[in-house]
Amino acid sequence: METLLAFFICITLVTIATAYFKFPPFPVLFGAAILFGSLSGLNPEIVTGAAATGAGRVFAILGVAVWGGSIIAATLSSGGGIGRILSDLSRISSRPAVQAGFSGWLLAVPFMCAITPFLVIAPIIKGIAVDPKAAGRLFSLIAAGSVLSFVLIAPAPVMATLMQIFSGDPGLNQITLPLSLILLIGIIAVSGRGIRMKETIPEEDITGRGAAWAPLAIPIILIVIGFLVPEIGLIGSLPVALISGAAVAVWLTKHTLRKEAVSSGTKHAGVIIFDLCGAGAFGGVIAASTFPTDAAGLLGAAVPLAVIPFILAALIQTAQGSRVVTAVITADIIAATAIPDLIPATPLILMIAAGTMVISYASDPFFWLINRTAGQTVTETGMTFTLPLAAAGFAVFGAALLLL
Repeated sequence: METLLAFFICITLVTIATAYFKFPPFPVLFGAAILFGSLSGLNPEIVTGAAATGAGRVFAILGVAVWGGSIIAATLSSGGGIGRILSDLSRISSRPAVQAGFSGWLLAVPFMCAITPFLVIAPIIKGIAVDPKAAGRLFSLIAAGSVLSFVLIAPAPVMATLMQIFSGDPGLNQITLPLSLILLIGIIAVSGRGIRMKETIPEEDITGRGAAWAPLAIPIILIVIGFLVPEIGLIGSLPVALISGAAVAVWLTKHTLRKEAVSSGTKHAGVIIFDLCGAGAFGGVIAASTFPTDAAGLLGAAVPLAVIPFILAALIQTAQGSRVVTAVITADIIAATAIPDLIPATPLILMIAAGTMVISYASDPFFWLINRTAGQTVTETGMTFTLPLAAAGFAVFGAALLLL
């Protein structure tokens, strides 16, 4: 069976299983990986190997970081650290949506990761909104801000990769940086309406400023140092940074609360990690198939040349979930065609970057991280994260067309 048909069958079944029957994401996504491999005619050994590789890749990148972030969240919550941070943030901005969106946008580039800012900021933002439903929108705003920065601003991996492959103008940030800010402000204006902050938390319910901010400051400092001074090696890596933050959080928590906080954080992390690995398995099998080349061939015969990079990137992003992988695969396919000779580098790069944003759904680990953290339904996460980010992607594509 053609990989494109197999892909759409699997996406449909994932949607029905998670949104209608409320099955947990991990078994659904892992089952979709096996089904896609079977429908595509892949050798069973290739299917199991690609699924394991995809899941392992996600775990290697995010497993330890998710555990560390969950421990930080649990200890801050149980020890009163969240209260202190909320009290301090309220002095900077009275709008929770602004705090959420811009914090994600600011941290994605120095972290060189879209998900890490979410892991650091979500525990803080969680207690800001009066309505739990509104808290879910705030989580999506963190994610949207982070993705916009990660995808559109160099030296973050997506833009840096595309600029290298297509010899893009190093001054492209002069276009993408203000564009990302305009899009973020638009998403905040639409999605952040009507979110009210809680009243000031009584002083007896909050801990000291150092104990509250240190677990968050340590990972940020280590990651930034690692970016600026690559020679320090593992010390500045994402897993070490989050583990260090978790260690500081546990150490600064009252000893009577430590065991319960670590246990609660570990359980929460386990569920998230399994969901992320399920998305990785699904994406790994699709990437191991002929789906990318099949999609490129179909598009070449069916749509105008100017939209091929955008649609191809959107399909590959939907298939395997990683924006960096999407950028690399799409760029490699496009670079082997005559398209780079016909479309200038700047709009071509923007088209591919836009395609990485338009469909953030079943195979995107970020989708399930938001869904699980916010306790949302699949539909709610789609409305608060997938659709606003899709609108931003189409806006970037429109900007690319204007530059042709």
